Amino acid sequence: MEAKNLRARARANLQGQWGLSIGVALVAGLFGALLTSGGGSINIELDERTLQRLPETLQLLFSAYLSVAGVLSLAGFIVGGTVQLGYCSFLLKQHDGITPEFGDLFSKFDQFGQGFAQAFLRGLYVFLWSLLFIIPGIVKSFSYAMTPFIMADNPNLTASEAINLSKKMMDGHKLDLFWLDLTFIGWCLLCALTLNIGSLFLNPYMNAAHAAFYRQVKALNPSLSDSF
Repeated sequence: MEAKNLRARARANLQGQWGLSIGVALVAGLFGALLTSGGGSINIELDERTLQRLPETLQLLFSAYLSVAGVLSLAGFIVGGTVQLGYCSFLLKQHDGITPEFGDLFSKFDQFGQGFAQAFLRGLYVFLWSLLFIIPGIVKSFSYAMTPFIMADNPNLTASEAINLSKKMMDGHKLDLFWLDLTFIGWCLLCALTLNIGSLFLNPYMNAAHAAFYRQVKALNPSLSDSF
């Protein structure tokens, strides 16, 4: 499973669909539903004393920004996991040669409970493993990484069933996914130099590569195919 082949497949899948893919990834990111976050995000933190020193116009702008950010953060917590399932559905259609649509992003709200549960449980498990030490938390994050793809593939699965299947699927492949993500480090650094503007292109690229990874690692686990 070579990273360069997965990246090449991702670029091929994005051919002719960059505009749509950027738009979908941008909206998914607003809901915290990206599978990967190339380039990170820009965080603006000001204490109250610093805020009061700014001109009144800037104070109003920053207050509005913080209000919007707070609303999006709450919305992401509530519906982010469900939107993530829709994003996986979009990516898998794109990978499988089926024309994806922007509406795919919001197509999984009939799985709202499962979507919320998979995101919540994955976050909880990673947090608990991280209490032991940071490395176990990182390892488990890769172990659970295929969960939303599995649920997008089979809506009948519960969150716990999908997480367990992801663990089995990623057995022996966690390092492969880690290496795939690592090969994007140069692009992530470039995004930082462009004030994250480059992440508009990097995020759909990385997420498409994850979809290609999922399809390949699933094919390598035929014994699990009957489960989803």
